[in-house]
Amino acid sequence: MAVERKVYVLYTGGTFGMKKDDNGKLAPQTLDVIKDFIIRHTILYERKKGESDENVWNRIVTKDGLITLYHQLAEDDPKAKSQKYKVLYRMDSLPTPIDSSNVTPKDWSDMAEKIKEHMGVYDGFVIIHGTDTMAFTSSALSFILGKINKPVIVTGAQMPIFHPRTDGLDNFVGSMLMAGYFCDREMLHQVMLYDLNKLYQGNRVVKFDCDSFSVFDSPNVFPIASLETTIKLYEHKMVEPIFPPSLKSKAFTRAETPEVRILRFFPGITENYVRGILVGADGVILETYGSGNVPDVAWLKECLTEADKRGVLMLNCTQVYRGTVLPIYATFEAHVIPGYDITPEAAMTKMIWVLNSGFNPETKRKILKHSLYGESCAPPYSPLLPNVEPGEREQTPE
Repeated sequence: MAVERKVYVLYTGGTFGMKKDDNGKLAPQTLDVIKDFIIRHTILYERKKGESDENVWNRIVTKDGLITLYHQLAEDDPKAKSQKYKVLYRMDSLPTPIDSSNVTPKDWSDMAEKIKEHMGVYDGFVIIHGTDTMAFTSSALSFILGKINKPVIVTGAQMPIFHPRTDGLDNFVGSMLMAGYFCDREMLHQVMLYDLNKLYQGNRVVKFDCDSFSVFDSPNVFPIASLETTIKLYEHKMVEPIFPPSLKSKAFTRAETPEVRILRFFPGITENYVRGILVGADGVILETYGSGNVPDVAWLKECLTEADKRGVLMLNCTQVYRGTVLPIYATFEAHVIPGYDITPEAAMTKMIWVLNSGFNPETKRKILKHSLYGESCAPPYSPLLPNVEPGEREQTPE
């Protein structure tokens, strides 16, 4: 008897499921249209000799709506092939699929709730998402979901699945393969991002190309897996995240999302510009030169010191594509926290998550100084943090 694995697929929108409308503009399609297309694509590989499309459809789609993943994929995993794995998946969607440029922190919460709701039923999860803000979503989900024991993979496309040259089907198949057949691999029990035959740690990626099918990269850590003619899992090259217990914080909503801003330095930056960003902010991501350097001027240190006294949390990230911020420059005298090699996307989402938590100011600073879910090379958090439920009194650090 075949060993069954089940994958939950959440369609959130993005180019993956778009078609041109009457005006020639790409518009999201309904989940039913996308499901129909993917099932018909599966039929091409599952049809037996003399079998009609209708018969194949009835064979690969169960009575309760589960779809059978391409059987040939089992050949890519020796364990799955020997044990006759069978992967079934169910497709679901957010109430209104959207272009990812419209994604908000509230959408991250909605996606996380969908995953949590089905965590006990399914063995793996795939989220179909637009590429423009995908790195923000995969980073945010890593903090919201915390330590998990099943793979969660975010993927998408540069060209719609309805186009003959689409990259979407390859990304979908690769994600499903890893979430289904490889779901027992402990190294995959985290939030990840899949793009062009590479599986990345979700809070370590950046979008670096909008014209290519190779859209994402992980500047400071090696990919988790490569799916070429053979599948390679780079367990020996992974920087193993040290996961604390899941840290409970309030769900992201429009009303509760804190005011987080980005202060990117450039030659000739003025005091008025800097004050305009710092005043009224709850948290600020500083995008600095090189390894964390900023202009050596008195007014800047004064601005940062005043912001710190107002309780503004400040995290220092490098503008450089690859590299590490080191606590060796004058900015850190104003309680600016070094971000080490965290990406801007992970820095932004971590800051929102921390500010939205129930922890007191000192604990929030401690969280930002350390790596919680492998998002940077900063020291892992120790001792373990307490859990805080929404509405609880803020706790003191241990």
